[in-house]
Amino acid sequence: MFRRIVLVVAVVCAASTLLRADLLRTVLLQADQENPDRQVFGQIDSIVKTLSQITDLKEKHPVPYGRMSKRQLRQFLGKRIKKTLRPEEIRADELSLKMFGLVPPDFDLKKSTIDLLTEQAAAFYDYDEKKLFLLEDSSLTAETTTLAHELSHALADQHFDLEHFMEETPSNDDENMAHTAVVEGQASWLMIAYELKHAGQGLEPTLDMLKSVADSSEASMADYPVLKGSPLYIQRSLLFPYAEGTLFFDAVYKKMGKAAFSAVFADPPLDSSQIYHPARYFAHDKPVKPNLPKLEPKSEGKEVTEGSVGEFDHRVMLSQYLGEAKADELAPHWRGGQFRIMSRGKKHNPVLEYASEWDSPRAAADYFAAYQKILYGKWKQLTVLSSGSGVFAGLGDSGYFVSRLKGDVVSSLEGLSTKPELP
Repeated sequence: MFRRIVLVVAVVCAASTLLRADLLRTVLLQADQENPDRQVFGQIDSIVKTLSQITDLKEKHPVPYGRMSKRQLRQFLGKRIKKTLRPEEIRADELSLKMFGLVPPDFDLKKSTIDLLTEQAAAFYDYDEKKLFLLEDSSLTAETTTLAHELSHALADQHFDLEHFMEETPSNDDENMAHTAVVEGQASWLMIAYELKHAGQGLEPTLDMLKSVADSSEASMADYPVLKGSPLYIQRSLLFPYAEGTLFFDAVYKKMGKAAFSAVFADPPLDSSQIYHPARYFAHDKPVKPNLPKLEPKSEGKEVTEGSVGEFDHRVMLSQYLGEAKADELAPHWRGGQFRIMSRGKKHNPVLEYASEWDSPRAAADYFAAYQKILYGKWKQLTVLSSGSGVFAGLGDSGYFVSRLKGDVVSSLEGLSTKPELP
């Protein structure tokens, strides 16, 4: 639903200490008190060599590296966002989240993103500079796990141009999310495989090891007050590529072996649904694009932003307003979703046009009922004007709205300045 600012910081690829390498097997080296950088960076060549053996991807050139302070990282992120995104693009992403009720009205997306990554980062591989950075106050002088994760990015980048891979679908938010999950999921899987190989064990992680990536991320949240205080959608957006991406890559590896390391880049997943359900990736299922509800008259509106609303987005929305059980029940039936925000009138009031398609009329009806509860939840006030026969209409915080169920499609117009015409 919003990916532009996430894409920018994903290109920076800050390695979150949410991965909690201490919950995996960490290889400790004897500390070099006089020159800790020599101890840390001296491991790079051997780590890349091991990763190359695991993947059959040859190292084409040594990986440049350096240090960076938290202050420098914050400046770095701010400059990267300013260089890559126009202010109106950031505002559009922020508005999208607010219109769907996924963040509060006073939420500052740019500040929040920089605060989150600055709080969590221990190391990152920058796709733009092709360079590995370690934060000056990180604890990596005694471990190789996070280095293995970041060097997995560096090795993949030498073969698949990850910056291009992350930016090649700028108009499809959900596909961008899937690409991010490929990059982080493969690196997290390799991080575990590296530790297993270093310990003289088999390469394939156990299910418990794979789940430890997700479990440790959730468990670590208490250690990061900025993340813990963030809206659920922001939290899940940062955790999804690691947790679900690792399980996705493991499924591809089990089916394809070492060919998986190239396949996920040459033939990447199309949406977050394929990450949640690898069988859909293998079957080459394509998401559908339901028609958006018509806003009349069209001449009175100007498009602010548009994009996809994927299974990930619906899962979080359902989780936030109806709970995890309902999200697990309904979200797998998603087959496609689109949205557009129009600016109308002299006050440029935003109007949300949204449609989602489901795998059956029954699933759509279930979601239609759930979406009515979402509307109640995201607005402080809601007055119902019509309910029944596939229509739910009324007046909410942002203006008049009308939601409809037709076959396997649920649609909604929200933020209208005048009462909609109803059958």
